[in-house]
Amino acid sequence: MTVFGTVWWLSGATALRGLAEPVALVGGPAVGVLLFTLALRRLNGVGEQAAYERAARRFHGINLIQAAAVVAVIVAANRAGALAWIPGAIAVVVGAHFLPLAPLFGMPVYRWTGGLLIGVGLAGCWIALAGGGVDTARAVVCLACAAVLWAATALLVRAAATGGRAGPPVR
Repeated sequence: MTVFGTVWWLSGATALRGLAEPVALVGGPAVGVLLFTLALRRLNGVGEQAAYERAARRFHGINLIQAAAVVAVIVAANRAGALAWIPGAIAVVVGAHFLPLAPLFGMPVYRWTGGLLIGVGLAGCWIALAGGGVDTARAVVCLACAAVLWAATALLVRAAATGGRAGPPVR
């Protein structure tokens, strides 16, 4: 999640103007590297390999559907000349992909991650509907998606450090 959060951040940072852009282009990756390092140290070996292997087929299927939906969003928005819709619609797709992963891996944090990403995506769609430009949509949606993904990573790192779970069990 940290790597994808950093990719979202960089996409949003390039939509900023003035001093905010270079500051965000340096600061965001620094946060991403820090979280990635912490995640590697704290989360390496967390979870059962057997559980992953049991879920791998469904996990790959969910990600394949997500990738196809992202491509469909990009193609449809480009054909319609509605580029400002792309960030929000992709965020909705990415958020929706987290929802079936929560019970699949028993990770409650994926529920709120998915819900927040969907909310951010809907806000981005509202920006597009209200006539906001591509850069406005990218700045708002991409930076917010990065924050959600980084917060989820931080919660998982904290839970691993304290020996706890990142939320109640998922059924």
